[in-house]
This record gives sequence, C-alpha cells and structure tokens, in this order.
Amino acid sequence: MANRAEDHDQDGRAVKLFVLDRNPILRHPRLKFVTDLVPVEQHLDHIEHYINVCFAEQGWRVVQHGRVVALRATDQERLSSAFKASLYLGKYNDMANRERFLKSMVAAGHSYEPIRGELILFLFIGVAKPVYDHLVTYTVGRPTRIAGGQRANVPWGFELPVEAKNPDEYEEELERIRAVIRLAKLERSEQMQAARAKLPVGYVMPPFLLEFSEEALIKSVFPQRLFQRGAQGATVEVVSDMLEACLAMDREKWEFLVEYHGPHVEQWHKAMRTLRKDRLSLADIARSLGIAPADALTMELYDLLMQSVGQLPPSLWERLSERRR
Repeated sequence: MANRAEDHDQDGRAVKLFVLDRNPILRHPRLKFVTDLVPVEQHLDHIEHYINVCFAEQGWRVVQHGRVVALRATDQERLSSAFKASLYLGKYNDMANRERFLKSMVAAGHSYEPIRGELILFLFIGVAKPVYDHLVTYTVGRPTRIAGGQRANVPWGFELPVEAKNPDEYEEELERIRAVIRLAKLERSEQMQAARAKLPVGYVMPPFLLEFSEEALIKSVFPQRLFQRGAQGATVEVVSDMLEACLAMDREKWEFLVEYHGPHVEQWHKAMRTLRKDRLSLADIARSLGIAPADALTMELYDLLMQSVGQLPPSLWERLSERRR
C-alpha cells in the first residue's frame, strides 16, 4: 500500500498527500519497460504530482494497491448510499445511518439501487492490453473511460504472460514495441493509430482510467474476473488489486458485500446442486469425509457441506492470495 506524506496549504493546515508506490510497477517481475524510449519514471513523477493536485488536495481519499490507484469513490464515508437507502425504506429520522443499506437491504436480498449510481474511478499503471480488454466490457453506460494509448500514446513496454515458461522467448516482443515507437514517434513515417497494428498482444498500455459502479464491481467484475475459476492470470492479479483498494477505502462495506458475492457463493451453488441430484443424507456426507455419522450430528453442518459437496478446486484468485500470505 502506498504511504502518505503531509504538506501544508497557504493557511498552514495539514494536507495529506498521496505518494505513488513505484515498486509494484517498476519492479514487477513480468513487466518489461522500454525506458530507453519512454521516460517512465518521469511520467510517474508527473502523475503523482497531479493526483495530489486534482484529487488528494480536493478532499478525495486516494488509495493504491499494486498497479491500481483508486482516485475517488463517490460514496465517500458511505453517506450517499445511507441517504438513498433511508429514502428507499422510508426512514426519515436517521438518514445518515451507514449500516442501513448493508444490513437492511443487502442482507435481505433487496435492491442495490443505493450503490448503483455510486462510482469508483480507477487509474491503472503498468497494465497490459489483454487486461484492459477483460475490464472494459463492464464499463458500458459508465461516464469515464480514458485510454489514450489506443490510438495516440505510445506503449510503455511488454507484460510477460503469467503462464510463460521461457521468458527469453519474449524478448523479440520488446523489439517490436521499440520498432513501433520509432516508426510513429521518431521517424514519423506512420501515424500511431496505424503503427499500433504491429504491436504484440501483451503490450503495456500507457496509464488508463476506468470507472465502475459499485454494484457492477460486486455483482459482475469481482465474481467473473476474480472469484470464479475461469478468471485469467494477469487479470486476476489486477482485479485483486482493485478489490484491495476498495477494502482500504471502506473495509466494513466491502467485506460485507464480498460475504454475499464472494468465491464461497459458487460452493453454495455446487453443494445445493449435488444434494438435489444425489439425495445425500447427513450420514452419506459424514462417511465421505471419514467421519462417524454419530459424530457429525454435533458438528457444524455448514462446514461439513463446504468440505464435501461444496468442495471446488482453488481459483486463481485463491492461489494468488495464498502466495501473497
């Protein structure tokens, strides 16, 4: 997580400044930057400065995790969703109740309307084009998508695939990226929007912005690109950074939402499908776990189900989380 520093405004009041943690970007083991042609560190210095000017100094809480910076969350302090949930439920005498949406609506399976219009703006730094493609599909209807590298700005480098077994095999991809930069920006013999057709699939895009509604994050982005087993390596890593940034902004809120939409939900579905299909008894489940049926009567039934009929192979996200511990 990025550290914070303090500065003072003209009236002498302390102002928290955001400090960009460059290590997870510049020292990422799979990222190869073309620093001979792109002044990456200078760009990062400018980005850090203007994150402070445009966001931190304006009162937004800026949070970084890995290659993701959450620049602003419109439901800051959870008061906007508190007000909307109170109107929805007709509770006019306690409209700043921050827990009402979570405990009276999410827990009851009611509408997520109070956070549907609440947005989080993410800045992605050192992220490759395949991850962008995986995420941009969820931003339909949203107000912000800024990806200048698609037609104007030069790529910053190349990201090795998570599955790559022979990193040396990808050195030629860096040379292809250098050739495109020379062609479009140094020789100017082709426009960048034409020369980009020569880029390798895994080129690192210049920093880009994507904004998501909180409802889309917890119902679609995190389940499909993080919790479920089909999620892909680099995308899992970046979306995990997004979730960690959300947790840093409001841990109670996002832990509560993950409880209702997290990776265990797929286990619940599998358990119910298996029980319905195989018509298993508690004794059957106990025997499958090597437990005496009489002992199972005094054990937590939820744990027995999750360890037996709800058991799934670990997802990429779970394996990644395990490696980080």
